[in-house]
Amino acid sequence: MHINGIEIKGFGKLKNRTFTFGRGLNVIYGPNEAGKSTMQSFITAMFYGLKGGRSSTAGLPSPLKRFMPWDGPPYGGAITYTLDNGDSFRLERDFSRNTVAVYDASYNDITPLFSFGRDKQPLVGETHLGMDEATFENTVFIRQKAIRLDSGNSSVLAARLVNMDNPDTDGLVYQRAETALNNAIKNRVGTERSRVQPLDRLQSELKRLEAEHRTLTEKQKEKEKLLRELSEIKTKLGRLELQEHLLAKIGELIETRKKIDEGMKKEARLIETAKQLAEIEAALDRLHSPGHGSGKTVRQPGAEYAVQPEGYAGEGKMFAGNAPTVLLILCAALAMISGVLLFAPGSISGMIPIPSQVYAAVLPVCVLVCAKLLKDIFVRRRNLNAARGPDGIRAGDMDRFSGVDAERDAASGDGPAPGPGAGAAGEEAGHGIMAGYTDEKAAALEAARRNLLSGVSVICGVKAGSAADVRAALEEVRTGLERLSHQLQYGLDEAAATAEAMDEFLPGFILQHELDELIYDSDINWLEERWRSETESLRRQKLDAALREKYCEGQLDEDREQADRLQRVEEEMAAVRRRIIELENTGKALKLALEVLTEAAGEIRLSNAPELNSRMSVIISGLTGGRYTDLRGDDKLLLKVSDPQAGDVRSVSVLSSGTADQMYLALRLATADMLTSGGESLPLVMDEVFSQFDDKRTEFALKYLYGEHRDRQILLFTCKMREVELVREIYGNEMYFVEL
Repeated sequence: MHINGIEIKGFGKLKNRTFTFGRGLNVIYGPNEAGKSTMQSFITAMFYGLKGGRSSTAGLPSPLKRFMPWDGPPYGGAITYTLDNGDSFRLERDFSRNTVAVYDASYNDITPLFSFGRDKQPLVGETHLGMDEATFENTVFIRQKAIRLDSGNSSVLAARLVNMDNPDTDGLVYQRAETALNNAIKNRVGTERSRVQPLDRLQSELKRLEAEHRTLTEKQKEKEKLLRELSEIKTKLGRLELQEHLLAKIGELIETRKKIDEGMKKEARLIETAKQLAEIEAALDRLHSPGHGSGKTVRQPGAEYAVQPEGYAGEGKMFAGNAPTVLLILCAALAMISGVLLFAPGSISGMIPIPSQVYAAVLPVCVLVCAKLLKDIFVRRRNLNAARGPDGIRAGDMDRFSGVDAERDAASGDGPAPGPGAGAAGEEAGHGIMAGYTDEKAAALEAARRNLLSGVSVICGVKAGSAADVRAALEEVRTGLERLSHQLQYGLDEAAATAEAMDEFLPGFILQHELDELIYDSDINWLEERWRSETESLRRQKLDAALREKYCEGQLDEDREQADRLQRVEEEMAAVRRRIIELENTGKALKLALEVLTEAAGEIRLSNAPELNSRMSVIISGLTGGRYTDLRGDDKLLLKVSDPQAGDVRSVSVLSSGTADQMYLALRLATADMLTSGGESLPLVMDEVFSQFDDKRTEFALKYLYGEHRDRQILLFTCKMREVELVREIYGNEMYFVEL
């Protein structure tokens, strides 16, 4: 077959261009970046289409995106070609719309007559050219700097050679089988280089599950730690609540103790007040008694003053106010004398003939008399002080009482003697003075009594109008104290029972003291301060523990399904491991089948190897001018050549670049001849294929092509005018020249 021409509407940098080709050698000449490689890619794209998808590993965009027109749509074109049997066709493609149309010589649309591939496009190249795209590009289609074949492309050619006698143009039996097995391994199992196949996904899933399992296991350990911590916190909170309960009881005891202390102060004050009121009332009773001021002596406990009997005016004057004191002195002297006589009877008996028993009897009598007198003096002084309380008789009243005493003394003969003519008038005046003195003292005592009662009202919070009210208030206070005392003791018993249950978890200040000693004997202010400090510390501890408890409970609530998830992960891991084993076994079976197929294909290839080696040797001899005459390919089509000078077999990879290109060109031409034998004679499309040839090698290659492929269509793309001149020298007017 040969290509008649191409029409490029838009493809890469080429737009609205039409090119016509002849049957023989066509030289497409143009400088670099003129569009030669673009035109070559357009020919391949018209027969096999353009693949889309992702960018390559090298970062190149997919072919569909790479050749989009630089100036915008349309994106596509047409190609006309004629088969060896003379049938002509027109193939049109719109790459932007992904549409294909094939017309015969009469422009009948014969597109539905073709087989369609997986991309739902007609297989035009496979049908009319007799080979798939990979085989086409590894034989008759040589891109710039791509004349050599790597191991992958060599395998494609080797597989194609195994099936070269198969008339099925839809594909190759071995190649399809090999592809099917490789695809099965890749798609159903996976390879070492695959990343998204079933085995890869299962292994990735297993790694993910194992990572999750490790995470869940760590979380489970954290959960167990949280559970232990939560248990400890709850235990601590229980102890703190017991301490709080105990401190609350102690707080109640402290309040009771404070009430008892206050009640005892009230009791002492009320006792003293009641005593003072009794003395004041006794003094008032003496003042208002019938004998007071009649000249008769009236002695009452606590009496401040006494009126002397009639006729006791002049003599014994020193005893009027100080008789008890004088008596006390006399009795004390008598007691001392009696003591001396008692303890020294021998010395005294000679002087005074008195028996010692008398001395012994006199001494205790004197001591008793002294004691009685001292007591009377003490009682008299206390009653006088009570009558002269801070709110009782004032200093001015005492001055007035002093004046009354003077007048009273004058009237009774205790003071200075009255002047002449005193007589009855003096006596009457004395009675008037005594009456005035009594009234004033009674008023002072009443004022003192009122002040005392007012103080009681303030202390007890009740209105006290008499000593009876004071005594009633005292009784009430004592009753309250008794009740508080029972309450305190009962509270102490309860607190002691609670403290005993708490053992070593008692608050600090309670551990250091006995509880009853702490409540009864401690300073109340110190005790209350320590209680407040312990209560505040306990409150902070309880708050911290409660916050930590809430945190732990929150963390545990979030991980409530963690145990179930851990079990599910373990079950999923076991299932994934079973599936991996199954796939690995499947992969082993598929690889074994592929090995068997490859072995069988190798045997078939060996049967074709002599012909291939023979063809390559003939071609390399023509391309090198007879320098190399023995070129062969091993089972994998790796080229090796016999050195004509040393006779050693050498791999092509150790030869010069130009020589290696010559040998790979021989491989391509030989496989193309073998694969197209009996089929279409495909055109040779070569882009800068002689780029590493010197002029001599280029000349040898052109002469070989002219001699062996003179009638075969060749599309030679070059940017070197020297190659054009060599072609003209060899082909003459048989060449077609296209300049870009």
